Amino acid sequence: MRITIIGHCGSGKSTLAAQISEKLHIPYLHLDRLWFEAGGHVVPKSDTVARKKMDETIRERAQEFVRQDAWVSDGWHGTIQPVIVERADQIVFLDIPLWRRVWNHIYRIFFTTRHAELTKWQDFKFTWQIIRRTYRHGPAMRAFIHEHADKVVTLRNYAAVKRYVAGLQ
Repeated sequence: MRITIIGHCGSGKSTLAAQISEKLHIPYLHLDRLWFEAGGHVVPKSDTVARKKMDETIRERAQEFVRQDAWVSDGWHGTIQPVIVERADQIVFLDIPLWRRVWNHIYRIFFTTRHAELTKWQDFKFTWQIIRRTYRHGPAMRAFIHEHADKVVTLRNYAAVKRYVAGLQ
């Protein structure tokens, strides 16, 4: 099975992907990790040459990963998602309410280790990005979901996520 998990920031994509990977014993691709490894957190947005090279690196690594027979990926990177979804058997869309995603993020800041590359302050400032990206990327994500409706499973709360994981074989 090849599953890609998409959703807005803070929806629980990485947690779900890790659960699926463990339960099905399949490899897991964390797109944010590729982004960090390619320097996405330090390359200025104004450096278009470096950004293009970074995107190419992430795309190549994602393409290599999805050649496998079974996998799970998580993350929403609009330019890379078509590469992943082309090979995916299923798209899981975590449609978790904004208030819950902001709460999840704030909890992670204080009680977990999220990304070693970021300070707590940088992670805290990202809270605004969660809100901004919901509105900025929302229409593209919804269009993407509509375009691939035949592969989409939408989960709107964590009880539904728990049932989904329990039903995997």
